[in-house]
Amino acid sequence: MKGSAIRSLILKDWRLHRIHILLSTVCGVAALAVLLVGGETATVLGSVWFFIALIVLGSMLPISNIVNERKKQNLPFVMSLPVSSLQYTWAKLISTVGMFLLPWLTLMAAALWLIAGRGILPHGTIPLTLILANLTFIGFSVIAGASLVGETEGWAIAGSIVCNSTYGLSWYFMTRVPAIVANLQSPTVVWNSTTLTILGSEFALMALILGLTVYVQTRKRDFI
Repeated sequence: MKGSAIRSLILKDWRLHRIHILLSTVCGVAALAVLLVGGETATVLGSVWFFIALIVLGSMLPISNIVNERKKQNLPFVMSLPVSSLQYTWAKLISTVGMFLLPWLTLMAAALWLIAGRGILPHGTIPLTLILANLTFIGFSVIAGASLVGETEGWAIAGSIVCNSTYGLSWYFMTRVPAIVANLQSPTVVWNSTTLTILGSEFALMALILGLTVYVQTRKRDFI
């Protein structure tokens, strides 16, 4: 019964947000299509719009899927179902992360295919592309955690502001790392220790943020 209720909660979230997922994917694909035009202007515009699609989705999903459930007073009804606070937390994390992960993976696969298969950019840009894309996943994790733990729109908005205001700085500093910049024009992918360390740190940070979210959420005494 409990497993069935959790699956129902997850499927409910996916049904409610399927249009958001589709639109973000379409916008990201359209941005990548701009890269096919060629030239510096098209490359800059397509790259910027590609990451904007991911950033907007990462900011919108936690607020829509987590915060709005409390604002619309749906949470008391949900908690009347045979689910515990921990099961609700897992259901929300699985649905929210899954809804972001699907378009994120789709767009990343498309971007890597354009670089590796179509050669629109040198293969040396693949490590940097992965590093920058992971930053959008970290930002999403922060906003999702703030939405679930903070329980108010204010926390979610604060998380969005912090993340969205630091993307530019993060990208600026990443493109100034000599070990990364030196290989951007390489015809082959170069995985050096600096690149692997950054990628490993990003994955560890994602896991830490989501893990802390579950831990803090389960320590609450007043859930609703």
